[in-house]
Amino acid sequence: MRTFGYPLSMVSKGGFSSLAKLVAPIWTELEDKSYIVSLQSVPGSTPPEIFKGNVIKGRWGGWGVEFPSMVVEPEQKDEKLYKSLGHNRLVFASGPELLTFAHEKKTNFYEFKTWGQRFNIQVLKDAVTLSVNGSEFLLKEGQWSNWFMLPLTYELKNDYQIHSPKKTDWENQLSSVEVNVHAKVKLIALSDGKFRLRILFDSLNEYLTYPTVLADDMTKKLGPMVDFVDNYPPQLIYHKNDKQTFLEESKLSWDWHQRVVPYLMKDLKSDFIIHSVYNPNQMLTSRWWLPYIDNDGHLSKTISAEEKKLLWTEVKDMYREMDRVLGEVMKNADENTYIILSSDHGAIPLNNEVRLNNLFAKKGWLKFHYSERTKSYEIDWKETQVVFLQMNNIYVNPKGLGDPYNPVHTQESEKLKEEVIKAINELKDNKTGKRILAGVWRREAVEEIHMPKERVGDLVISPLPGFSWVEDVSEDGEVVTGSLKGGYKQALNPEHIEGLLTPFVIAGPGIKSNFKIERVLQHVDQYATIAKITKINHPTKPVLDGKVISEIFYIGEK
Repeated sequence: MRTFGYPLSMVSKGGFSSLAKLVAPIWTELEDKSYIVSLQSVPGSTPPEIFKGNVIKGRWGGWGVEFPSMVVEPEQKDEKLYKSLGHNRLVFASGPELLTFAHEKKTNFYEFKTWGQRFNIQVLKDAVTLSVNGSEFLLKEGQWSNWFMLPLTYELKNDYQIHSPKKTDWENQLSSVEVNVHAKVKLIALSDGKFRLRILFDSLNEYLTYPTVLADDMTKKLGPMVDFVDNYPPQLIYHKNDKQTFLEESKLSWDWHQRVVPYLMKDLKSDFIIHSVYNPNQMLTSRWWLPYIDNDGHLSKTISAEEKKLLWTEVKDMYREMDRVLGEVMKNADENTYIILSSDHGAIPLNNEVRLNNLFAKKGWLKFHYSERTKSYEIDWKETQVVFLQMNNIYVNPKGLGDPYNPVHTQESEKLKEEVIKAINELKDNKTGKRILAGVWRREAVEEIHMPKERVGDLVISPLPGFSWVEDVSEDGEVVTGSLKGGYKQALNPEHIEGLLTPFVIAGPGIKSNFKIERVLQHVDQYATIAKITKINHPTKPVLDGKVISEIFYIGEK
């Protein structure tokens, strides 16, 4: 997130950090009622806010030491690849590398370094050998190695703090930490001496759990953790063999999440568990499925009925894996257990991406250049008056956006905002001639769409279904382009888009059986309903937005 008083060139507040929340989370309310709470892979749960329970890898919270899985290819002499990928080869377009390039030392011998380790690759006729830290693997196309141990080094910034398992308090005197991590490698593709490798790193270590001793115990009992398949932005979308790699990696993740259920319920003696899985999102936003099987997908008419049936089978298999996780919950539950199945968003087919910053560059409002250092395009902030950022926000300042950002309300800025709105409103799909903009709100009016004024741009915009705003800039200046990503949910107004609706299922003492809720619920109603079940004395100030879903309870149930 970008916030007032900070440069737009930096992420001033991590959106998945627990520090970003404006209200207390339900888990702190539950702990106050003496519940033992366990949180598994829950975004927004780190740094930990509970102290008697368990926090396991709060996803993307910026807390602890994490090594994202990555793809490796030979270094390219032609910089077209770097320019086309840009920041999309970095975690959330601003973090560690998800795609790295190996340097050719001599013919068929390559080397790359990551996290303090040097990997050596020899390309053979129909295989590669990979050597690292005394381990060596011979891999043919499509083969995975076994898990192996690898000491990785995480460099710390001067102001970076980590929770040290060797001390009882926080420490920030270290310049780096070394972590023993399980790794697993696959040769995705090998052709004409060129290779594509996938490296998985165990998602769990002592810096990613609270209390820290959990990591060692979980690894011994459950094995290396694969939290979710692929990454964000996705990387397994560029090669035809990436699809099979996606499915295999997904299975590793599902197996781990099924194994962890009895551990959370029995070993940790939890009273309340929130267990988040991300694989459905990753499949439905990946390249390979939704554009083909959804009738609104632009590729749905390009494949045969048999091909579509196979894709549907793969998607249904993903939901069967989710059902296996739920089955483990039910197997370990007793008659006093409440089970809730929910999701934070749906997904619809993505047909086109809209590079608004290319539009602004054409208008002369945005300036950018190619950086040899970062191998990507960089915005010249002082020379830029208008920029699109963070899914649905446009920032405007006629005098430039190089200084720490603060809103301006002058006659000149209001005129520029009107020109920006007009330019986006005139955008149309090149092929169909359809409009792209669904709605625009000025900061002063964002309460209509339940967004906090201090965390949005001067303009908040929403596209029509099938289109997605992206931050990318490119030399070709194209504004409306195709996309290798297949689905999305960002910046859309969900009120009239059925594909964004999500399931809500609840079972337990006093809950009606085989009862269907006939209305569309608001997500915030879930908090109020769980508060009723757990008898949380939730605060009256601020007043809860949500209301108890009263029709699910038997009449007279207290």
